[in-house]
Amino acid sequence: MSEQQAQRREVAQVRSQLRDELRHRLRPMTGRDPDERSRSTTPLELLYDLTYVVAFAKAAEELAHQVELGHVGSALGAYGFAVFAISWAWMNFTWFTSAYGNDDALFRLATIVQMAGVVVLTFGLPLSFEDAAAGESPHNTVMLIGYVVMRVPLIFLWLRAARDDAEHRDTATAYAVVIALAQAGWVAVALLPLPVEVTVALVVAFAAAELAAPVVLERKLGRAPWNAGHVAERFSLLALITLGEVVAATTTAVAAVTSEDGWSAASVVVIASGLLLAAGFWWAYFLIPSRIVLEAYPERTFAWRYAHLPIFGSIAAVGAGLRVAAAAVHGGELSLFDVALALALPVAAVLLTIFVTWSVLMRTYDLSHVPLFLATLVPLGAALVAARVVGGDDPLNLEHGADLAGLVAVAALVALSAVVEVVGHEVVGYRHTAEVVEADPPAPSPSAA
Repeated sequence: MSEQQAQRREVAQVRSQLRDELRHRLRPMTGRDPDERSRSTTPLELLYDLTYVVAFAKAAEELAHQVELGHVGSALGAYGFAVFAISWAWMNFTWFTSAYGNDDALFRLATIVQMAGVVVLTFGLPLSFEDAAAGESPHNTVMLIGYVVMRVPLIFLWLRAARDDAEHRDTATAYAVVIALAQAGWVAVALLPLPVEVTVALVVAFAAAELAAPVVLERKLGRAPWNAGHVAERFSLLALITLGEVVAATTTAVAAVTSEDGWSAASVVVIASGLLLAAGFWWAYFLIPSRIVLEAYPERTFAWRYAHLPIFGSIAAVGAGLRVAAAAVHGGELSLFDVALALALPVAAVLLTIFVTWSVLMRTYDLSHVPLFLATLVPLGAALVAARVVGGDDPLNLEHGADLAGLVAVAALVALSAVVEVVGHEVVGYRHTAEVVEADPPAPSPSAA
């Protein structure tokens, strides 16, 4: 090939790339390559994720507010409902995008509509928590409208995929039908004058049905062409962005305290523990070799995906705990033990979900990893004991030297748990991960055969 021909060929390739990047005409949804390696997240997907992090942050803010008012049980129920709605809608769209995201104009518009739904749902969160505190259902009309707007575009997208992808038509059609039926069910539950107990039971039943449907569909009708490596990257990036909510919550909470009282030892402790927790969770989460393992064992993606369902909410709840701690520092009726619980419980939930996700991914449930997990809980238990001994049930008062010392100890012990997780895995845990893979090597891919 002459130099001139090579140059023309290179120009043609650049023109083709520019056409794909800059012209978003309608393109057929024939399915992406499920075995494509090094597939990366698109800017549109990242923009989409940002709206969900705002929803997580608002849910965490409302959780903290209700806990400060003493409505702990109802607040946790409303928070669980909100986290399910937000996380499940995100997971469903991410699943579809991995299989059929073609970045054409209609796909972009459908994505933007879903983002608008997230914003609407976020506006409904305060009422949801207030209703739960009053003994009513957290499933209100504003949240319903937002959730339906988040889900209905996906029906249209799955039907497009069914039209264009003959090989997976039955699976795509079934997804569209199931999502449509689910939305009808959510609307009926919200609008019918049912007792609160019946409404809550139906909410749980519909949630369980939505969780089971994808597994049943793909086992019966065949796997949609999602890409395991791309799915792993999408989930890890949302976890990363949600960790930013911990940093934001820390900064916001401390700023509220320092704006009136100035900097103090307590505010320094709160912000230091928040930053250390965010860094520790980031380090610990990315010690799970999700992309490497899922690309080698794509059949594990379903279980790994469901194990992620509580991770995002648990991370955001740490931000709620930090807000509670900052509010208690500013004054109120919360005791040092209440602050310790608000910090320790969500941190324990994050550590537990990381441990479970690792176990599901590696498909090993032996006891060799359990001691490390238990070791991470020791500082949390110590924080609760210290808070009970030092503060009792009296409201936190930092003018008392014992309370200030107790708060410092509690924050340091809670943050230490994340440090134990990271150090333990770096020193010991990674060896076990490698041993598990060596004991069960992946089957060779068709292309390598």
